[in-house]
Amino acid sequence: MADLISIVVPVYNGENSLEELYTSINQTAAANKLEFELILVDDHSPDQSYQEILKLHKQDSRVKGIRLAQNFGQQNAIFCGLNYATGDYIITMDDDLQHRPEDIFLLYQKIKEGYDVVYAIPEERKYNFYRKLGSKLTNWLFNVITPKKDGITVSSFRIITREIMQKIIVSDKSFIYLSAIILQEEAEIANVYTRHQQRKYGQSNYNFLKLLKLFLQLYIYYHEIPILKLFRSQKEQYLIAESTFKQKEDYI
Repeated sequence: MADLISIVVPVYNGENSLEELYTSINQTAAANKLEFELILVDDHSPDQSYQEILKLHKQDSRVKGIRLAQNFGQQNAIFCGLNYATGDYIITMDDDLQHRPEDIFLLYQKIKEGYDVVYAIPEERKYNFYRKLGSKLTNWLFNVITPKKDGITVSSFRIITREIMQKIIVSDKSFIYLSAIILQEEAEIANVYTRHQQRKYGQSNYNFLKLLKLFLQLYIYYHEIPILKLFRSQKEQYLIAESTFKQKEDYI
């Protein structure tokens, strides 16, 4: 029996990109004979993203939709989607078409070599200054707070085994950062190198203040210094307003 791949995509103001994203994923899966489900998690977008998700779900039941009750952030939106993924392997990717669906098969081939996690890394990153700075700072911080091996780079385009997913979703932290959890599990990780595309729709929300906040949150929530627990919020990881799913227990 063929492996099922769950593709979890956090969505924010993605109404213009979702149909194209779905079409490309569907074509890639068909060309490589992959079984997939696509879980689109709308992080309380102010546009018509969830209506687009419902339209895609109506035309293809493999597309599943979740709308969060408020904006929880990209990582928490992915975390929500992981709780509903049924696949043998789970891919996370962005909704803006910078991650090429054609590379899904490349990730799948690599993880079948026996890895727990495989990250797709662009050979040339087409990010702005803040995103590049943020990536370097985050990579440095991971070297401080996790047992990350030299030479391994992380990104939001990755494939993980179901076993790793199960370890992620038991996290009780209100601030979720998937790669920090993965690295603390000392998973067997590999990189594959891909071509990075320019953002086709929308604009990046990253700026210096947001990157600084992310950096501080990573340190507070994922460093093992006991006193940092005093600064950790106990708010909800996510709250669902509506979805195409029935009960969570049916999917885990």
